[in-house]
Amino acid sequence: MSADLLRPVDALATRLPPGAWRAGWFESRLWLAVSPLAFAGLRAAGTRPVVTLGRFGTLVNDPLLGRRILTDPVRFRTVGPGTHGELMDLAIGRDALLNMDGPAHEALRRDLGPLFSPAASAEIVAGTAAGPIEEAAARLRDGETVDLVRLVRVLTGRTTFALLGAPPPEDGDEGYLASYRLGEQLVGMTVRAIRRGVRPGELETARALVARLGEPGRSGWETGGGTIGRLRELGFSWEAARALVVVIVLAGTETVTSAAPRMVALLADHGRWASLRGGAPDAVEAAIEAGLRLTTPTEVIVRSCPEDVEIDGVRFAAGRRVFLSVYAMTRWQSLYDGDPEALRLGEAVPREIRHLWFGAGPHFCLGAPIAREQLRLLLGALGRLPTLRVVDRRPASGVLFPAYGSLLVRARP
Repeated sequence: MSADLLRPVDALATRLPPGAWRAGWFESRLWLAVSPLAFAGLRAAGTRPVVTLGRFGTLVNDPLLGRRILTDPVRFRTVGPGTHGELMDLAIGRDALLNMDGPAHEALRRDLGPLFSPAASAEIVAGTAAGPIEEAAARLRDGETVDLVRLVRVLTGRTTFALLGAPPPEDGDEGYLASYRLGEQLVGMTVRAIRRGVRPGELETARALVARLGEPGRSGWETGGGTIGRLRELGFSWEAARALVVVIVLAGTETVTSAAPRMVALLADHGRWASLRGGAPDAVEAAIEAGLRLTTPTEVIVRSCPEDVEIDGVRFAAGRRVFLSVYAMTRWQSLYDGDPEALRLGEAVPREIRHLWFGAGPHFCLGAPIAREQLRLLLGALGRLPTLRVVDRRPASGVLFPAYGSLLVRARP
């Protein structure tokens, strides 16, 4: 939808007092910049437990059924026609974790688990994110304006280099931003492959992106640095280790790139900045849970059925896709008293959807501890500011998921 058509509404929403109407418009605005039809479809279909999509497959909105599917890797596979695993199989290889199932997948997760434990993740984030975040907070205290989108993109690039055991790029933040853009292209190709299949020439492009994104890790491979050095110790080839690190980076830390600016905007637009209580750990955790539920960085998860399946009277045809709408599941009306779109700070997340934005079952996101630690550090530092307001914002253009292209914030009037 044209930004020019919506600009008058943006201006009107900016003059609204903080609250649900203001926050709701700007969240919807991000969706309208991506696809008004997709947004309308998710909203309209989201009240029904299951929606049949004909030859395209089946849409599942019921969180209980969705969790059962995610925890059943035998009957619902990550690899199949029209899944993200299909492109990974062809462009990256068959051992990229997200496109694996069964004993081999379980064994690989056991090997990788210690590398992404909460303690290991905290160490990675402290080394990659603490400095830039504190610098941004200091600038805000001095009355400067900070673009949070640029900040979190730099954090994603820095995390990528750390996992690859790579030295800092010679051009500093610009090198980290270039790394982020490569990852963004690869994510976009994966989602487009899910929507309309792999087109000629895309495999070569995807392979080239993986090679360019992982190339800085060559030094880590040779010296045993970073996660990629540990993979070498486990017997991985350079190509397999590079691809695996790239996939983990995209699946985990990309969450922060989309969710973090939106979470900050939600708190500011609702007039709830004081709820962070100076960055108190319990208040930050409450904001993370409430924010991830509403921003739902992974709106849809796709699975494929190798054989006909029936669960609770719902039939899934062999070879057809199953679209799990995490967006609808996190807003399932029967789980809430009142509006599911409300910012429910301090309320326990219903167990049916707890952490569902990171998946469930054997494919629960391995990089989730890194993403959560980045959010803790960011909201903890910004929460120590007495106030924060959005002074300008722009939805991202040409993207596949709702996100800000820029979010300028200031801590002083």
